[in-house]
Order: sequence, then structure tokens, then C-alpha cells
Amino acid sequence: MINVKHIILNILTKHILVLFILILTIICAYSKTIIKDAEIENLLYEYSSDLHEIGLGAASQNIFIVSDSSINAFVTSNGDIYINSGLIYHADKPNEVKSIIAHEIGHIINNHHITRMIEYENFQKKQNIAQIIGIGAGLTGMLTESDTISNVGAGITFGGSDFARRDYLQHSRVQEYEADMSAISMMDSIGQSSVGLLEILEKIKNAQQIYTDEINPLELTHDLPKDRIDFLRNKISSQKFYKAEDSVELTHKHNLARAKIIGYLGLPNKFEDGTIYSNYSIAISYYQRGQYELSKSIMIDLINEFEYAYFYEFLAQINYEINEYELALENLNMAMSLYSQPELEFSILHAKILTAIGGNKNILDSISLLAPHKDRTLKNVRVYWQLSKAYFQLNNMPMADLNVAQYYAILGKKDRERSFASRAKNGLTPYSPEWLMADDIQNIN
Repeated sequence: MINVKHIILNILTKHILVLFILILTIICAYSKTIIKDAEIENLLYEYSSDLHEIGLGAASQNIFIVSDSSINAFVTSNGDIYINSGLIYHADKPNEVKSIIAHEIGHIINNHHITRMIEYENFQKKQNIAQIIGIGAGLTGMLTESDTISNVGAGITFGGSDFARRDYLQHSRVQEYEADMSAISMMDSIGQSSVGLLEILEKIKNAQQIYTDEINPLELTHDLPKDRIDFLRNKISSQKFYKAEDSVELTHKHNLARAKIIGYLGLPNKFEDGTIYSNYSIAISYYQRGQYELSKSIMIDLINEFEYAYFYEFLAQINYEINEYELALENLNMAMSLYSQPELEFSILHAKILTAIGGNKNILDSISLLAPHKDRTLKNVRVYWQLSKAYFQLNNMPMADLNVAQYYAILGKKDRERSFASRAKNGLTPYSPEWLMADDIQNIN
């Protein structure tokens, strides 16, 4: 006889995800890997909030981190901004990342994320296209041949009429100019230099794998690197705030984020041995290899040197991994005391610890912690996975199935979402809010 609970437990076990920097493989997001991490995401929010306010009249916009070591960023048709981890890793200072975010917001301001899709659709109707990959209005376009460009950026490869192709690409070059000008204007408005945009393009130029003297400029979605860089150098050098510099505090947080990326993704270290950044990377690297005690020892030393919310969060995660649940809660409480705003990642870790401790009260408390974060967005997708585990512990299989269904619905895995929704309905009260939600997932999505 098939043990349904045992099967679900196996499924849940196989899908347990690392919280501190959670990597999700997302088919609907261009089959790329999205990094979820509070420290890096909040830093990007700090970089972008004033730009969003000035450019779009909104306090924030969805920004996702793509696990890709190449230097790139792009905006999709719904206005979401994607930043490659390689952009943060290679950016020597915050202004470089902030200038690129301004460039991507420039695409949104000028509706390039929408018009690019429309232009592509019109072009497709007229031409026999061999291949076109990517609809994002990106930063680098065809300046590199990275996987990012071929899969999720603005890179284009297709056949058909040369005249039509060049007309399409001409629009892309105009869009890059408009995004650059919007970025410079926004950075001026907040009293900052746009020199970071220039510096990032220089890095792309130095890293490129193609020979510019063998390329027809009309075949590129962007101006050739030298042309674009020379133009921007003249434009940016006349900025009122051209020589403005990042604060020491912001640079420190930027380097901590880079150190985290180095540790988790195994990239070459950019920091001197013995520095707080190098040690942070080493601690994370040990954690990745399951050497928790070594990681824990380094983090305790780092906290003695510098009290930082995300150091405590990481130490709590290490405690959790080695079943030191009371210490995990203690360190997580320290993290929350140093970070004044509610933090989703802290809530998820808190819920995981309470669920691991067990007991109906702890598990119900974990559900209450996550309830405010329930919305059907990619940012909060892991909330549903953790809720499913909590309900499973309570032996409430219909609610466990419903939350797994919602998890898969957000990821766009239709067969799985419908299967779990159907199972959930069998145990839920007909026409209750939960039953109707499961029915919607099964029959409408």
C-alpha cells in the first residue's frame, strides 16, 4: 500500500532549500537561476529607491539577482529589473551598480521594455526569423557573447531581410542612447555621478570576446563599445557631480555583498587575506561545503569585531544546520534587533527554526509568522514551501497540499500545481475559501 505521507515527506526533503542565500531554478524566468538573499536585495533597494522615486514616482520596483558571473542587467516586459551577480562582483564601488540600475530604469521610463516586445512581434510577422532569444531591454546587448546575453539579455540572432534587421537593430541602438541619457539625468537629480556607467562599460569592453574591427556596427543592438564609451565620457565628464564619491559606509556594505557572492558562488577572492570581507567569504565557503563548525568559529570572531544584522542571521542559519535551535533563535533575535524593519528572510528562518523544534504551539507560531507574507509573487514563493512543511508537521495534509500547489503555481509548473490542488480539494471543505483557491489553481491557472 502506498504511504502518501511518506511520499510527501520525501518530496519535501528533496526540495529543502538553503535560506540564507536561496537559489531557485525558475523555468518561467528565462530558465535562469535567481538568488534570494536579504542582505544583497536590501542593498540593491538602497541603491534604487531614490531612482525609482524620481524616475517612476514609486518607492520600489522588483529587482532580482541572477546567478551569472558575466556583467549584465536587463528589464523585462513587466518592468522587473534583473541584475547579474557578476555585475555586483565586478563593480568596485556602489556607484557602478547604481548607475546601471539607473540605466535600466531609463528603459522603463522610455517604455523600451514594452516597445521592444511590440517591435519584435511586428518584425516576426514580416520576416522568416531563424532565431531570436530574449526580449529584455538589457545593458550590454551584443557587446559580449555570454550565456546571459544569449538566454535572457537583449542579444539577437536571426535571419531574414537585412533591411528589416537593420531597422530593428537601429531601434535598439536608439533605445540604449535614450536609457543612457535618462540614467545620467536621474543621477544628476540625486546629486550623484554617472561615472559608474562608464566604468562598467569599460569592464565589458575589456572582457569582450569579439573583435570590434570585424563587426558591422549595424549588426549590433548597441553602439560599438568605443563609440558608446567615448560619447558617454564626454557627456558624463561635464556633470555637476562628476567627482561625487560613495560614502565609506555604503562602500563597506557593497564589499560585504561582494564577499557573500564570492563565498556562495565560489568566485576568485577580490579582497586581501585577513580582512573582514575575505573572512566573510571564507566562512560562507565553509558553510557551503558543510563545514559548519569552521564557519561558525569565523562568524563569531567577525561579530566580535563588527556587529552586523546579517552576520547574526548567518550565524543563526549555521546554528540551525547543526540543530542548535535555541542559539539560532538567540542570534536571529539579535539580527532582528539590529535591523529595524520587518524582514521576510528573517521570518522564514524563524519559522524554520520553530518548525524544527516542533510542538503544535511552535508550528502554529511559525504559520502566523509567515501569514503576512502570503502573496502570489516570485519574491515570496518560498513562504508557501515553508507553510506546506508546517502544515505537514500538524498532519493537515489538505493545507500542506494547497501550499505546495501555490508554490508550483508561482513557478509556472502547471502539472504539479494542478496535481497538488486536486489533492487539496479532496480534503478541504467544499466551497470554503481554501477549497475555492485550490479549485482556481486547478481549473483557471
